Amino acid sequence: MLLIAVTGMGVAHANEPAWHKVVYQVPVAESPLTHLAHKHHELFAFFVKNALHGKGKKDFEAVSQRVKNKIMWRNGSGTNIYHEAFVRSYPFAATVDLQGMPDSILLIAYLESQWHGKKGKKSADYGYWQLTPEVLKEIQSLDYVPAILKTTHINKLRADASLSTQAAQVHLHRYHFYFANVAKFSESDAWLLTFTAFNWGAGNVKRMIADMESEGVEANFANFYHRLYAAHQANPGDVSLRAATEYVPSLWNIAQLIGADK
Repeated sequence: MLLIAVTGMGVAHANEPAWHKVVYQVPVAESPLTHLAHKHHELFAFFVKNALHGKGKKDFEAVSQRVKNKIMWRNGSGTNIYHEAFVRSYPFAATVDLQGMPDSILLIAYLESQWHGKKGKKSADYGYWQLTPEVLKEIQSLDYVPAILKTTHINKLRADASLSTQAAQVHLHRYHFYFANVAKFSESDAWLLTFTAFNWGAGNVKRMIADMESEGVEANFANFYHRLYAAHQANPGDVSLRAATEYVPSLWNIAQLIGADK
């Protein structure tokens, strides 16, 4: 767990991750909402810049361009659903204990539900973070989660901003711990793999990485994304592969959308 000391000039930590230096050690000279928009953009730009290269970068940029219109689209009054989600969630987001995770995790909720607590099907993806019953039941079985997460009915939990965010953080932490501390991926790779796993499932991500390694392909996010993109190209009708391929590029487009309005 990160032990963070906050001062008037930013954040200090003896073993802080490199992404802290991107936005947390500079004076805040803007409105709180604008500052969060700035963090969203700069953090994701940091992850993308450090994780992508070669064929994986080329594929990622192509998919980012493909999904751009869907993410950036505004209606006749100039409203964008993802920007609205960012603004609507801010009073809550400003109070969230990120538990050492980057603000970028909040982009997931903007993408998944556009910050609507009752979006989706209760039998499947539902709530702010579009968590499934299976995921929630697994989280509730963990010894270390707060009692309130264990005892709250999963439908009520998913529709509650605070509880669903706590559950999503447990979910994300487990993924990130594996990619960063067990599989030993670099900082940026670990976070982008974590975001992909949130959508596609850790099992699918791990299996693809294992296949790469068995073939002598270096395991990093760029090579993983190139493999994922190729799998989607070979199976264009596979909805799951398409969603997985578009997931991180969509998050990146949302970060850019929000950042452009800062």
